Parts: sequence; structure tokens; C-alpha cells
Amino acid sequence: MARKPIIPKYYAHYDKETGKIYSVSNEKSDYNIHSVEIPFEEFEEFLTRAKDFNDYIVGYARSADGKTALVPMQVSEQLYGFRNNVFEWITDAPTKNTEMTVIWDKLSKQWEFKLSAQCKKRMKDTQVGSTVFFVTLADDFDFLIRSIVIEIKKLVTESSIVIPFESAIESQLDKISISSKIVFQSYGLKTNE
Repeated sequence: MARKPIIPKYYAHYDKETGKIYSVSNEKSDYNIHSVEIPFEEFEEFLTRAKDFNDYIVGYARSADGKTALVPMQVSEQLYGFRNNVFEWITDAPTKNTEMTVIWDKLSKQWEFKLSAQCKKRMKDTQVGSTVFFVTLADDFDFLIRSIVIEIKKLVTESSIVIPFESAIESQLDKISISSKIVFQSYGLKTNE
């Protein structure tokens, strides 16, 4: 009887509160359960110090197949990089599995932000300080109309967060777009006209 080959796996172990990577190994850590699987090449780069732990954190990014996953990324990209796999353009209607629902309410002239019950449970112990949403022109993402910063703890403890519109253009959904740095696994946009 042939034995199944053992396929080695490699992990980056990180602090859940900060995303800071503190070690890599070929097994999951018993000390801290927050680990993300990484390819051997990345493991080797951390091990040989070609990549410095201080330059990387674990955060959400969008893969080529459209799925959101936790991955090691450079701190500079997470904080300052405006790349398509770090940002989510919120355009699709929410589903039953949507973690963050953004409600654009023309009648009340406000934005409303809600987390799903499952997401609230997952995020209740997080120390991630806040999330940011960007309202831009629909045809020019470089034209920022406003940013909306919301504390994660408020999203977890309150049923929703309401933010009034600041400008007349916000009531014209066909002329604006909303995006966010990826903090949650999925986003949806609901409209009330």
C-alpha cells in the first residue's frame, strides 16, 4: 500500500491586533493561533532575512479569482498603496453572507454602515482601530469627494452607524462611487431612493 506523500506547509504567525508578523515556521504555532499559510518561497525569504518582519503585516487582499484572503503585505502598501487588491469598490447588492453593508439613503440624505451578526462576533476582540470609506466621482476615482472614518468598535457594538451627506453630489448615486480599504471579507451596497 502506497503512502500518501506529506506536502509541507509553511505559516506566518502574526499578532491579530496589529497584523505584525513575528515568526514563520513549517507548523502552526501552539503559542498563538493566528497564522496564515504562505508559499515556500515567501517562507524562505523571511527565514533568510531577504524580507524583514518589520516591513510586513497580515491584512486582507483580493486575489485574482475575486476572493478576499489574509496575506502578508508590505506595511507601506497597506497604509499608503492604492492597489486594486487592497481596496474594494462597493457596487454589488448585499447577500446573506455580506459582512459590511453600506446603505445609500437619498431620502434621509445619509450613509448607513452595518456589520452582519457573524462579522460582529468575529471582530468583537479586534484591536483594529478604524476603517475608512472613500466617496469619489464615479468617472474619476482620483477626485475625492470625502472620506468617512468609522471606529471598528462602534460598528461591532452598535446596530449601525449613520453619517449624513456633506455635499449635494452625494445624493446623486450615478455620479459617485464608494470604496474602502479591505477590512472585511465582503461588502455590499444597498440603495434607498
